Amino acid sequence: MNQQILDKDEIALLQKPWVKNHTTLTNDHILELYRLFNLYCNPRTRRIDLKDVMITAQQLGLVEKSPIVANTLSQVSDQHGDGGVDFEEFVRELTTKLGNTFDQKGREQLFTLVDIDGKGTLDKEDLRKISDELHLNFSQKDIDEVIHNVAGYDAEDITAEQFEKYLAKLTNRRKIETEVLRTK
Repeated sequence: MNQQILDKDEIALLQKPWVKNHTTLTNDHILELYRLFNLYCNPRTRRIDLKDVMITAQQLGLVEKSPIVANTLSQVSDQHGDGGVDFEEFVRELTTKLGNTFDQKGREQLFTLVDIDGKGTLDKEDLRKISDELHLNFSQKDIDEVIHNVAGYDAEDITAEQFEKYLAKLTNRRKIETEVLRTK
């Protein structure tokens, strides 16, 4: 975690079991989301109205600049039907929409998220948009390499099934590497 000064609420948040055991987001990510959440949070109810977040996203041009992020935020729903979400619910919903790479359903959800036009494949132009939106700065060679590694040398695009299988392989490799490091 970055060297930063945490207030008492942030320290308390990091001690919660659901934060400590989160499989997708790091503590740094959760703290960033917490700080964002608090910009919109009603101090009495400790809840936010998702409509306010989306209005701000639209006003900032997020919908045009970052359609993946805007799409994810727009899919977060009020599970209780009372007009707002608390922080734990907000993180749970975002995680569900982003997809947990440790299970097949999560990887499929992630593909759906990045397949903005819904055509069922990711081509070079799609990967360019994703790279630009996420500030990955991929060159054309990098994009070609991604397609070749995931779908094969002669491929022009990546199917949902290829994407899911490739992410499963990467996730399993990282799990093994993490376990090896823990045992040292």
